[in-house]
Amino acid sequence: MSVVEYLEPVQLATALRHPQQKDRVLVLDVRDEDFAGGHIRGAVNAPSEDWADDPHIDGLIDAHLKGKDTVVVHCMFSQQRGPRCAMRLARRLDARMDASRPAVYVLRGGFTGFVRQYRHEHDLVEGYEQAC
Repeated sequence: MSVVEYLEPVQLATALRHPQQKDRVLVLDVRDEDFAGGHIRGAVNAPSEDWADDPHIDGLIDAHLKGKDTVVVHCMFSQQRGPRCAMRLARRLDARMDASRPAVYVLRGGFTGFVRQYRHEHDLVEGYEQAC
């Protein structure tokens, strides 16, 4: 059975700033049109509305997860869309029995919690000031 744990914003920020970890972490932002209002630098936008079928999730896995140790999924608050998509991703990875399966996490507090701490740090957040 798939279990998805939460990752604190400071843990993600530390990983994204660590040269040896940065390339091994994928941030999946499952917000829909609100992604354009700012996002975590380097995040891949995979809107939650597209997560209804396994072929879409397989496409995400094939396109973005190779060589990743960690996947951090989030939405605006990580209360519904983020956790739901993280569980779908973890279950799909389990079903595929990928040998190099990355750990899947939900970002605690979502984008709102992350940007509350890091909104002025341009190495971590992009496009946010324009939205304010």
